[in-house]
Amino acid sequence: MNCRLVVAVFTVLLTALTITEGMSMRGLGMELRCRCIQTESQRIGRLIESVEIFPPSQHCKDTEIIATLKETGQEICLDPNAPWVKKTIERILANKKP
Repeated sequence: MNCRLVVAVFTVLLTALTITEGMSMRGLGMELRCRCIQTESQRIGRLIESVEIFPPSQHCKDTEIIATLKETGQEICLDPNAPWVKKTIERILANKKP
């Protein structure tokens, strides 16, 4: 009986540590998977308020480009291979250089 109790307590503690570690990683802004499931390739350039670029990482092999829309604040994943997205990113990067 004591052996089963020790195994049960160990399992509960291990589970609790795993859950809290995963939560703390997400709290630090670390995603454990890709953010973009679907991407938009149609032109929506005039609707975009801001753009965030996430390079490939150990959790996601793809470059992810997430645009926030002006009116709704909705976040949309953009297709990094779409020609208009490439031009938009080039313009953004060119404007950031001193």
